[in-house]
Amino acid sequence: MKRLQIKRAVRLLILVGVLSLMLLGVSGLLAASGGAARWAANEARLAASAEAPADIAGPDDHVLVSFMRPGTASVNCDTGEPIHYGVGDAILYWANRGCWLPWFNAAGSGLPASADINALHDECGPDEPRCEIYLSFTKAIQVPGVGKVYPQDVVVGQWIEGTLDLYHNFGLAFDGSDVGLTTPSERIDALFVFDEDRPAAYADCAVLGWLSTVGNYRVRDQWGRWLVGGGEDVLGFCGSSIGANTAGYWFLYHDGSAEGMPTNGLIGLAHEEGARAYGRFNFLTKGAINVDDAHGGAGQVFEFSSYNGDRYRGPLLDFWADLGASGIPDSIHIYYYD
Repeated sequence: MKRLQIKRAVRLLILVGVLSLMLLGVSGLLAASGGAARWAANEARLAASAEAPADIAGPDDHVLVSFMRPGTASVNCDTGEPIHYGVGDAILYWANRGCWLPWFNAAGSGLPASADINALHDECGPDEPRCEIYLSFTKAIQVPGVGKVYPQDVVVGQWIEGTLDLYHNFGLAFDGSDVGLTTPSERIDALFVFDEDRPAAYADCAVLGWLSTVGNYRVRDQWGRWLVGGGEDVLGFCGSSIGANTAGYWFLYHDGSAEGMPTNGLIGLAHEEGARAYGRFNFLTKGAINVDDAHGGAGQVFEFSSYNGDRYRGPLLDFWADLGASGIPDSIHIYYYD
């Protein structure tokens, strides 16, 4: 009888130990979520090496991009074949391996065939607890859970954890008509949303962002005065509320026409996170640029820096020559890593 009791006790202890290990494993999986989980999975799957932060765009950075037309980029990290994309998709250049990964699949995420990304911002870095993407489109479309969304608006979607490139839980992040963006020329074609680490002058903004419009804009600043300009400028928005009831004021962050940017030439924005980099940004152009130390055109990434004599320079990155993409990019987000 005693031996039977001892055996039962031992079995119970073993069972408790196994259950404890299982629970620890589950809690560990639950702790790793969002961008951290997504990047860790990619690192493990692709056996990529660790990286250190950098602050200058180049072929050694992870670049998220959407393109003007359907096309291919070489190669898919998983299959070794060219990766195919549509105008509503976004793909990520995985710099460690010199290959591409699916990142946002429009059709698989429930967007209509007419979805065409005109601006994007990604919140899914390797150390971020969330994984979201902000999108603006070239024309009005129906977005699941939101309804009709206009080209002056921004929606946000959440990555479905465990998938390669699917999103859900879409919401309206920015209603442009609430704050003066209504005309066809005021469609959004470049976007950057600041995280918590923002310049001191805008620390009180509930949301801080940059955007550029397709063409001429006319919006109100914090004193109610009109700000007017074109698609070569970068507008700043200090939001007091967002979503269906967007409110706040506009300010001119970068006067592209005064700096020599071609008219309506800026079509994509990227920026290193953090207040210390506030005076510098990377951008795409619609066509040729020959200003300061910037000489190139569409398909290349340039920089403007107030730390370098308020000058443009580049190209720092060429999507065709450096990254093996066949199309012309119209939206970017850069994770600045070496």
